[in-house]
Amino acid sequence: MTLLTSLFSAENRAFLQKLCRLAVPVSIQAMMFSVLGLIDIVMVGHLGETAVAAVGLGNRIFFFNLILTSALGSGMSVLASQFIGAGDNGGLRRTLCQALLTAVLVNIPFIAAYMLVPEQIAAMASSDAGLLEFAVIYILITAPSIFCTAVVVPIEAALRASGDTKTPTWIGFYAILVNIVLNYLLIFGAFGFPEMGVAGSAWGTALSRLFHTIALILYMRKNRQFLIPTKDDARKAFKKEDLLRFFHVSWPMILQDGSWAFGVIFYNLIYARMGVNELAIMSAVSAIESILMSLFIGFGVGCSIILGQELGAKRFDQAWKQGFTVMGIAPLVALLVGLMLVLFRADIVTLFGRFDSGTLTLAEQVMLVSGMVLMIRVINFTGIIGLLRSGGDVRFTAVLNVVAAWCVGLPLTWLGAVVWNLPLYLVFLCSVSEEIVKMVMVVWRIRSRRWLRNLVSSPE
Repeated sequence: MTLLTSLFSAENRAFLQKLCRLAVPVSIQAMMFSVLGLIDIVMVGHLGETAVAAVGLGNRIFFFNLILTSALGSGMSVLASQFIGAGDNGGLRRTLCQALLTAVLVNIPFIAAYMLVPEQIAAMASSDAGLLEFAVIYILITAPSIFCTAVVVPIEAALRASGDTKTPTWIGFYAILVNIVLNYLLIFGAFGFPEMGVAGSAWGTALSRLFHTIALILYMRKNRQFLIPTKDDARKAFKKEDLLRFFHVSWPMILQDGSWAFGVIFYNLIYARMGVNELAIMSAVSAIESILMSLFIGFGVGCSIILGQELGAKRFDQAWKQGFTVMGIAPLVALLVGLMLVLFRADIVTLFGRFDSGTLTLAEQVMLVSGMVLMIRVINFTGIIGLLRSGGDVRFTAVLNVVAAWCVGLPLTWLGAVVWNLPLYLVFLCSVSEEIVKMVMVVWRIRSRRWLRNLVSSPE
């Protein structure tokens, strides 16, 4: 009772109100994208399990590049928030220059690979001819749209760091509507449009990303010109001092998030090795998990922005109190959401489409595990994104993510699937070992207070 009283004290209520103003729009946008992923699964689900597996595989490949770009956006958000706290708008614009150029350069080699050798990339997941055919089509069509993501993510991070969280949400909402409409028209051939199946889903995704990019750039030019870098900003952005500061924060994030995202792809390769049905189940369950985690994404991002501003202003005690509040509330909410997922898992899996009864039973088992471990995932996400990154404590989180995934989670999952021949839900449980290791280390690191640092007063 004392803990709850402390968490919801008058001082914390003011902080929570500010956090909600930042967090709710971000969470809504993240949830909309996650719901879109579920709608994709539901629409394509009417084409069968192979189509679901192919779209899921294609989205996981895109997810890898999204995480790389988001890592740069996170690095930019950390610095931009501290620049705002220090009253330096020029620093925010310089950081935006650095993030945009780096995001484009990082993604170009991947786009080229997806366009030139899609068959070889898809073949790493499965040798099933039907799955490969659909996956190659999806990869070829959506690969160029990764460039749009490389532009959108840094711009959205700049808007949010400056306090404008509603605009990215609204533009993202319209992009999702465009995606849903195009998917319906092109997957099923409605209103005289060609019936394209999986290719229709891919075209809907690619065109909506293009719409999202154009709309965001036009808004910036009309309403947020103070965020648009000038020639002088661009020149200063690539001076040694500013570049070192940017890469000091961003590259560890790219390393950790890229390694983690690459690990997610390997998890999917393991599930694909178990069978097309198993890959289809994990693709569908991942869409549900994304919706649930999106509830907490905004609070992680909003917490990072607020704490970054406090650290930029050197109010370290205030940042510690606010971080403690978030780490107390987020797991409690996650526990309740996870229990709801467990209770209603049978109803949720019926959304997956034309899956046979055996596949639906496997999906229920996986959903049970997912609901039970949601709180652990939220502790890790909130601690890393919301607290540790706000102070630029990215080297520790980079090492932690890499070690937990590649030395614990992936080896155990591979053993469970290939050596021990465990059922899917137990193989999925093996993958959760990564989250347990991370939770212990994240809580320890937060309590150490080593993340309470100012990054912008002088370059490190």
